[in-house]
Amino acid sequence: MRKLAIVLFVLIVAAGVAFVLLRPHLATKQYENGLSLTDSAQYEQAIKKFSSAIWFNKKDANFYNARGIVHTLLQDNSAAIADFNKAIELNSEESDFFLNRGKSYRELKSIDKALDDVNKAIELNDSSSNAYYQRGLIMASQGKFDEAVDNYNKSIELDGSNLEAFYSRGESRGNLEDFMGAISDYDKMIENEESPVLAYKQRGVFKLKIQDYKGAEDDLEQVLELDKNDKEIFYHLGQAKYNLDKIDESVALFNSAIKLDQNYELAYGARGGAYLKKNSFKQAINDFTKAISLNDSYKRAYYGRGIAKALAKDYKGSIDDFTKVIELDNDFAQAYYNRAVSKAILGNHQKALEDYNVILKFDPRNAEAYYNRGISRINVQDTEGACSDFSRAVELKYQPAEQMLKLYCGSRK
Repeated sequence: MRKLAIVLFVLIVAAGVAFVLLRPHLATKQYENGLSLTDSAQYEQAIKKFSSAIWFNKKDANFYNARGIVHTLLQDNSAAIADFNKAIELNSEESDFFLNRGKSYRELKSIDKALDDVNKAIELNDSSSNAYYQRGLIMASQGKFDEAVDNYNKSIELDGSNLEAFYSRGESRGNLEDFMGAISDYDKMIENEESPVLAYKQRGVFKLKIQDYKGAEDDLEQVLELDKNDKEIFYHLGQAKYNLDKIDESVALFNSAIKLDQNYELAYGARGGAYLKKNSFKQAINDFTKAISLNDSYKRAYYGRGIAKALAKDYKGSIDDFTKVIELDNDFAQAYYNRAVSKAILGNHQKALEDYNVILKFDPRNAEAYYNRGISRINVQDTEGACSDFSRAVELKYQPAEQMLKLYCGSRK
């Protein structure tokens, strides 16, 4: 019996030793299984495998890092940060651990902590393209687009195949109104067939900005073949068609955008503009009114409605709308001009003169404004001032002013 007990004890000890010896192998096997499951997007199962790996070996920082990455893929950034903290505790010299924690902090809007981590990652490895890319994202999130571009430039310098950096640099360049630079970044993505929907869409939008309406139309039509559920594609393509005088096509596209989103104020405003161009004033007014009901600070909708009302001979209504535009943006010169015209038509020339004076401060070479101010001055018996305005309009090559000079100013030039 004693011999049996000794044999059992030896077997138990041997099994224990074998288990201890096998632990690293078992941990590595679970870790590798977790990586495979992550690659196949089986994230919950991957977390279980990484947790098993950690149970077998609590001292391997890579296991915590891997589990943290999967938590980020599941958008559980708090859990991810806890894992990255442990990874950093075990190995504070690995730049990727700081970089991964920085990403999670950025997702949680803890921008200062995110920036500290990314800076540390760069300090540990200043040849990491991804680290500069992540710092660019942080700068862009703070509206520091110049600094964002600098970081994207460095990221691309280190890795010219980092197409995410090209895309993000394009966005930041767009915010800096470097539209040609933005377009060149999306060219690069399209060359590499990377995210064609996003790249064509963004390039098309920026082509609209530089008034390359045909180029925008071509790009956005390509996108529409791939995605018919994005209201913005219909909206931007409608803008391109509008500027190419394809008004009926633009209306149809704005209709599609509105069908996708009944509260899409930009599409109502744009369709109102298209109806205005078709001289369908009632429909234009209805669309502008709908846009304003959705966004009562939408100055372009007030302005468009003011134009439509003026053309429909509702001059008082147009004055109200132009006044609202000016309340929202007192540098909107055309609102002053059109309000002046409506006031003059209603016979309120003294008030019209006040608006013409403002316009000519904005644009001292506006020949039509000099001409119209001259007419209002005639109506308030300021012939000398009127003749001065007509003369200036003639100098600026506005031919209708020549007749007014002859009629009211004799031989005066």
